[in-house]
Amino acid sequence: MNSDNKVSDQSGARPGPVVYWLGVTLVIVGLINVTPAIPGWDGLWRSATGLDFFKIRRFPTEWLYPIVFVWMMIIVALSHSIWRAWREKSVLRRRFGLFLDVALVLAGLIISGTYLVELEAVCLLDVITGDRARLIAEALQSEVEYSELMGLPVPETADDPSCLNNTGGWLPLILFGSVLVFLGYNIKVWGLPLVLISIMIASYTFLTVMNWYVFGADGQNKYLVTILSSEEVRSLTSGREFVRDALVNNTAGLLGRFINILMLLVFPYIILGALFGRCAGGQALIKLAFSVTRNMRGGPAHAAVVSSAMFGTITGGPVVNVLSTGVLTIPMMLKRGFS
Repeated sequence: MNSDNKVSDQSGARPGPVVYWLGVTLVIVGLINVTPAIPGWDGLWRSATGLDFFKIRRFPTEWLYPIVFVWMMIIVALSHSIWRAWREKSVLRRRFGLFLDVALVLAGLIISGTYLVELEAVCLLDVITGDRARLIAEALQSEVEYSELMGLPVPETADDPSCLNNTGGWLPLILFGSVLVFLGYNIKVWGLPLVLISIMIASYTFLTVMNWYVFGADGQNKYLVTILSSEEVRSLTSGREFVRDALVNNTAGLLGRFINILMLLVFPYIILGALFGRCAGGQALIKLAFSVTRNMRGGPAHAAVVSSAMFGTITGGPVVNVLSTGVLTIPMMLKRGFS
């Protein structure tokens, strides 16, 4: 009876083919995105489709990143479903788990939509209202007039104008609410300690902002004050630009460097690591590491270090190293009792 229950629990915990194919499709998109430049390849697809803007690689990040973000939230909600994990609990708890699953996907959709609204390269609300074309035309006309006045070559394009319609004061609330959902869900995925640390960091930032807003920055320890604007204009609304930067900044924003690393490094090297582990090259590297460390105490651990060092001379990246050699060395160490 107990064995039957265990089998049914394990089978119920499997995410199923939907998650599998969503993950495979996401990885394939990531691999296509990082396809290297091949002479004539892009032109071939443009001529085949008849679309000059068609791209088969290096997709526009302003559209790719939010789509990938929502895609990942759907995969997480399906593979780590709290509702499915609590299916043996009370009805109220199951409903709360379902609420968290739905809230995670909705938070991903809202964050991605807000990103498209706030990003100057898109300005989704301006596109919908028709203001986008007018703003671009006005910006280009201004550039042309300035160039003619200064005797410079007439430009054909202009920098992206600022978004006329945006989320306004709702932006901090949107980001704060989404972060709460992500933290709540991470209790199931990553555990309570990491969530508590994140809450402490967020609380510290909030308290230092309030300290600056109430008492100002003069005469205070710089580590106890988070300044949002100049001392003359001490306003909480000044923090909107910081919140916006945390979302749309391509180097440090939520949908910036994180998604960029995922698409450019993680996906390709997961595939590389899997292929490397299945081919003779992976086994040869492990055997070479074992031959070097076989007379040492704790051989598997030393072999893991040596193989990682050798592969590191090829890639030069620690994340890539773990994703490639780790698929071989980490299971090997766990099998021999290392923790």
